[in-house]
Amino acid sequence: MDDIVAAAAALFREHGIQAVTMADIAERAGLRQPSLYYYFRSKIDVLGHILDDVNRIPLSIVEQARRTEGPVAVRLFWLIYQDVLALCRFPFDINEVHRLSAGHPLEFERYWVERQRLNDEVEALIGAGVETGELRDIDPRLAALTLLANDEATQNWLRPVGDHRLRGRVDDALGDYRAEEVADHTAEMALRHLLVRPATLGPVRARALALAVIQVPAPPVSLSSGG
Repeated sequence: MDDIVAAAAALFREHGIQAVTMADIAERAGLRQPSLYYYFRSKIDVLGHILDDVNRIPLSIVEQARRTEGPVAVRLFWLIYQDVLALCRFPFDINEVHRLSAGHPLEFERYWVERQRLNDEVEALIGAGVETGELRDIDPRLAALTLLANDEATQNWLRPVGDHRLRGRVDDALGDYRAEEVADHTAEMALRHLLVRPATLGPVRARALALAVIQVPAPPVSLSSGG
């Protein structure tokens, strides 16, 4: 079954979820289509198996951020960094999943329940930072929505759209931006805006990156694997 999931994830990455059929998945996995239906009833069923990790990964990150001792600002930087890093390594654009879920409310119900829990956890962390005086007096819920939406949008730019891809560095010889660079930049922009004392961003970033050795679950198929 892992081979089927890997094949589907690679196809979703290459062509987008909407364009992929069960026949495509069966062919990539080296199966006859009837054999594929023994494991999965539909493309949405395959996608659901992959999506189990979409919220599990950031929820694990949030849980570790909550358990970690130290300033809220450090934990929030680490959380954003790890969230973007995981999304950048995920095999396809999570925003496509959001669009697809509108037509399959029952199949995606669990996903949205967990997505709300994720937002609630980030909201609570930001609220704690406001209370300690580390973060500006800002609406924690709106800030959480904005941060998570930004994380999810940022990872999209690492992926080609059809035959098109936005240019990376000015010097093409240096190659595309790495996921770690995108994660660091996104977290730094967020904390620069949220900190009561932006001058403390350097030490906050240094302490947060020192926490990055904490292991979080890896996605089933990364951008660097397959196709």
